[in-house]
Amino acid sequence: MTRPTISFCTYTFNDAEFTADLIRQTRMFSMRPDEIVVVDDGSDTPFVMDDAPANLRVLRFEKNRGITAAKGAGLSAASGDFIFSMDCDTRVSTTWLERNLPHAAVPEIGLVGGSLVYRSGDDLVSRYLSVFGDNHNQHHVGAADFIPGNAFLLRRKTWEQAGGFDGYGETNCQDHYLCGRLKDLGYTLFSDARAEAWQLRRITRTTMCKRVWKWCHKPIKRQACEADDIVNYLFGTFVAPMLDRCDNSAVLGEPLFYYLELLYLAHAVLDTLDHLVAQGRMSAQKHGGFLAELVELFAGYPRIQAMYRADLYAMGHDMLASVPSGDTAAWREFFMFAPMMQKGGLFTWLEEQGVAQLVRDEVEAEYDFSSYAEATYEVVNA
Repeated sequence: MTRPTISFCTYTFNDAEFTADLIRQTRMFSMRPDEIVVVDDGSDTPFVMDDAPANLRVLRFEKNRGITAAKGAGLSAASGDFIFSMDCDTRVSTTWLERNLPHAAVPEIGLVGGSLVYRSGDDLVSRYLSVFGDNHNQHHVGAADFIPGNAFLLRRKTWEQAGGFDGYGETNCQDHYLCGRLKDLGYTLFSDARAEAWQLRRITRTTMCKRVWKWCHKPIKRQACEADDIVNYLFGTFVAPMLDRCDNSAVLGEPLFYYLELLYLAHAVLDTLDHLVAQGRMSAQKHGGFLAELVELFAGYPRIQAMYRADLYAMGHDMLASVPSGDTAAWREFFMFAPMMQKGGLFTWLEEQGVAQLVRDEVEAEYDFSSYAEATYEVVNA
């Protein structure tokens, strides 16, 4: 029987080294693709590869349009019976395609993936993401609720039946859209954990905060605008899950994870509060009250406060812009975790040792380009 043809698609924006290395990796696959399609999403320097394989095609956008448009163009340009899509900063086991192709050939299965973990290094953010990042289906073989967009396989006819990403205008979370669309059409999603994939891109702590918030800011802001008790809603959304992760961080012996948690908390809440004030759902005084409590959080710990303030400033927030008469009383219960952290010695440790470790991480770690470093959070018609 003739083997079905396979198209391999990947996408690049100012990260040509990742892309070229990935294409070279395909030579080690136990089942090689028949064509390779690269979408260059408006890179400053057009993607070229000196040792490009003969079956490589490059589609280029002159201006950056975002991963949804790039991925949609690549998948739609593929000519194979099956399409294997991979983000350029993802790597897979050499048998990934061979193992998953039989699953994808089942008519009832619309999308196939495998296990996904974050494996980019030993720096702070990489360690954090290996535990709390977007790791999926690590021990699962069978029908799944979600297949991440880092690496997936589907029939070209299924992609065409789904209509691609037509009607989806967001620049992220297109994998959630595709999974939902295929489930609506009656297809099953299938994951085989024996087909391993891992993410390699190494990012800074501020980029990580912006990246995670970019994925979820719109629904959270929408629900915050509708909440009767906004502070209580924000507590349930941000503080409660943060405290669960902090318990895990203590077990792991990773006190710097607490710093990342507090940094993301402030970034997400401050951006939400900016939106609420713009929508007339919160007063400037209440917004100022949160900032005042945030400053008070690190009172008496000047080194860690300076680091924290600098990180927030890099993400567009000024900790010292609080309204002098801000409504701090409304936020007292929100910050109920502060005394526990202070009495437990966390802030003393951060002041005496943590700052030095954060600085050392910045000096020694080599970070990769990420478009999330410039992420913005506009919400239209909230």
